[in-house]
Amino acid sequence: MSIVHGLDGWIFNKDPLFFDHLNRVEACHNCGLRQTGQHQCPGLGCLGAKVMFVGEAPGRVENPDLRGLPFVGNKSSDLLLDAIYTNWPKGYDEVYVTNVVKCNPPMNRKPEEDEIKSCTPFLWEELRIVNPWVVVALGRTAANWFGVREGLNTAKWKEYSWNGCLLFVKFHPAFILRFGYKAQLQYLAEFRLMKKEIDMWLKRKE
Repeated sequence: MSIVHGLDGWIFNKDPLFFDHLNRVEACHNCGLRQTGQHQCPGLGCLGAKVMFVGEAPGRVENPDLRGLPFVGNKSSDLLLDAIYTNWPKGYDEVYVTNVVKCNPPMNRKPEEDEIKSCTPFLWEELRIVNPWVVVALGRTAANWFGVREGLNTAKWKEYSWNGCLLFVKFHPAFILRFGYKAQLQYLAEFRLMKKEIDMWLKRKE
């Protein structure tokens, strides 16, 4: 696995399969988001990462220099990055982060079914390239993509199995921000608990 740095230290994977994937995302016009969305946003992180985070769709980012990177440039991104770097200190050197939908929907609305369907082949490509052992689905859209139909208040305390992966479900950080500082602390505490469970599971698997 080779890694190259770019954009003020953000890490991109220098891998032919990954660059082919990036080119296909860039060339995609399979739904209307290419015309109406603010930017495209493929995944970012470590190829071969054991842990992969999957969100809903890129959020609106005011700083044009940060567009095109998942979970970068807004408050929900800051909360997720806090949760990741607290538990995985190497950050994008050891995890991979992406979204179900690769373009930013207008007004940050939820992706529609045809948009999710259009982007599904890209997420499958990422799953094949990264081949994670653990997947963390962030929010209802991602949870549904992985087949979880329970309410998130129930699902967030459970472990699931998906295609041989350990699957966790958490609220999307943008949802948590609606409820203030205490909710954010609880969210970070849930990530710490999840990290312990992941470490135990990986140790047994290895």
